[in-house]
Amino acid sequence: MSTSLIFYGTSAAIPSLNRGFSCIGISDGNNGSVLFDCGDGALHNIMKFGLDVNSIKGIALSHYHSDHLSGLTQVIETMGIRKRETQLPVFGPPGLKEYFSTVQKITNVASKRNFELRITEVEPGRIFRVGDYPVESFKMDHTIPCNGYRVTVSNNKILSYTGDTMPCEALKDLGNNADVLVHEATFLHKDLERSVPPKHSTVLQAASVAKESGAKKLILTHVSDVNETQELMMKEAKPEFPNVTVAYDGYRSQI
Repeated sequence: MSTSLIFYGTSAAIPSLNRGFSCIGISDGNNGSVLFDCGDGALHNIMKFGLDVNSIKGIALSHYHSDHLSGLTQVIETMGIRKRETQLPVFGPPGLKEYFSTVQKITNVASKRNFELRITEVEPGRIFRVGDYPVESFKMDHTIPCNGYRVTVSNNKILSYTGDTMPCEALKDLGNNADVLVHEATFLHKDLERSVPPKHSTVLQAASVAKESGAKKLILTHVSDVNETQELMMKEAKPEFPNVTVAYDGYRSQI
């Protein structure tokens, strides 16, 4: 059975009229979905593109910048309203328990929920399960701790997701022979100097990672509409790695 990847949010941190903040889902069509990242407004696109919020079997967060995180409480609140009863596992780098306990204390999110929220902090190098999928975490190079995730899906194919990162050695292992590499591409290479302080990647750098790691397909996300268009991104990436796509909200791909 094939496994589907859907992008619920593809924007970089600068708000966009055309893109929601980072959120992707994996589904095999039978056993619900799992999410990787859950940026602000993710719930809107989750509903818009046909995912039942109560079918989400787990959520893994790459890091705690708001464009990857702040939709989480909205999703949990809606699960409570819709009478979810099954446990929800949520994974992320160290700090997740403190973050959510503070949010819970201040907002009393889903206070009457009938399901257990199981929070697990994940160090780089750990192997764990999100829903039905084994996942290995990798240390990315960003301004705060950030995990990249390598997911083995039900048909033994590999999805690799970087979260946010500048080029680093761990990307070679993360993307090693992956069937699909989802890599952030916040800048064009002409803006390389601008990418360094916030520790993001350029389109060309993402394409080079795909080539060097032996990935089969590259999907670019975390797109800045202010600086980049799909045409310019493809023009930069294709000479380095031809099998590349620029994701948009609602984009689906088989893994």
